[in-house]
Amino acid sequence: MRYQINDIHPCVQGEGVHAGVPMVLIRLQGCGVGCPWCDSKETWGFSEKNRVGLADALGTNPRWAGAGVGETLAFVRSRPPKIRWALITGGEPAGQDLAPLAKGLKEDGYRTAIETSGTARGHLGAGFDWICVSPKFDMPGGGEPLPECLESAHEIKHVAGKPADIDRLDRALDGLGLREGVVISLQPESLGRKATELCVKTVMERGWRLSLQTHKFINQR
Repeated sequence: MRYQINDIHPCVQGEGVHAGVPMVLIRLQGCGVGCPWCDSKETWGFSEKNRVGLADALGTNPRWAGAGVGETLAFVRSRPPKIRWALITGGEPAGQDLAPLAKGLKEDGYRTAIETSGTARGHLGAGFDWICVSPKFDMPGGGEPLPECLESAHEIKHVAGKPADIDRLDRALDGLGLREGVVISLQPESLGRKATELCVKTVMERGWRLSLQTHKFINQR
């Protein structure tokens, strides 16, 4: 199994339940969702002119590499040894079969986390310790979160900019068999003032959590 990889780097998680936890971030290439506010648009496409070796792909850029599990794990192991969480993100990582990579990471002693839009199933059954589904609705790419992906989530992290965004989440979750103890986090779209005020008000009313992209405050990517 070969993975399409955009970047591997140590970071401090800035979003959701694990904000503040150091992790090795494995950013996979490819996404068809097309969120207008996406802060990693360089991961969307697969231009052959940007295909390079793994060492040359790393960083915030549109370059990407195909790498097997062994090569990927070697790069992960070269990161600070005290970091014991590995986060797979994208792009949309679940467009690839993640079971072999998750298995290798766990055999190396890492706890495994994934962030996915829920529009693909590549993480299901892979044994992740933490599944964060960040559902996207009515995006230009046309994909919608799948019920089985929402039901797999330990955390549902929803970007909201207006009341209709919260209503849309309510409709999507209605009638689903969500995991017991699932955490719902609201994240203000682009950290805008009105979006932040809306999210603060809503989490206080509903007992949800607030996610604030704190990695941006400390110059982490």
